[in-house]
Amino acid sequence: MRLNIEKFLPFLLEAAIFAMFYLIQVNVYFYYLYIGATPLIFIFSSVHFSDVRGAIYKVLLNNDLVILATAILLWLFLFAATHNGPLYVFETAYYPVFLEEFNFRFLLITFLRRKYSLGQSIVIQGVLYALFYSSFLLFYPTGYPGVFFELFIIDNFSMAIVYGLLYYLRKNFYIAATLHLSLYLISVFLPASLGWFPQITTPV
Repeated sequence: MRLNIEKFLPFLLEAAIFAMFYLIQVNVYFYYLYIGATPLIFIFSSVHFSDVRGAIYKVLLNNDLVILATAILLWLFLFAATHNGPLYVFETAYYPVFLEEFNFRFLLITFLRRKYSLGQSIVIQGVLYALFYSSFLLFYPTGYPGVFFELFIIDNFSMAIVYGLLYYLRKNFYIAATLHLSLYLISVFLPASLGWFPQITTPV
């Protein structure tokens, strides 16, 4: 019985993360639950699962962290200089960037590697990432009319593959997190005349 629980526990933990994220659309309190409980799941997974525990130090204690830290400092300067509120940079660096990069590009890929190759794991996490953000389409379908509906799905799947490939090349998620952060924050400076387009095509 214990072996069966151990086999399915990673999927139960991921299901809990997905459920909390989807429930954000129902009640704002689930947002606080998501950003507070998800790191606890990360910590538990890092301690409990041997394959996660064996890789986490190599992934986290990596020289590429300097690149992410530099990017955060540059964005802080830009947001401060343009009076856009530097706190938003820290908020974005934590959620969505850190929570999603750690989960999808490290934890989920590590779980998937138990059964699939690294290439297959990257594709599967891309599909799951697109499903993750499909909560927006489920709860606000009219907010993505016509072709924007498909663009939103394609965009998130495509960028999840890009982030996954960066993880594969660098063996950590810091470069992917740097790109993720920059693409997210740059949307603040895109002109309003572009309408829906930036919201649909800038990866979330």
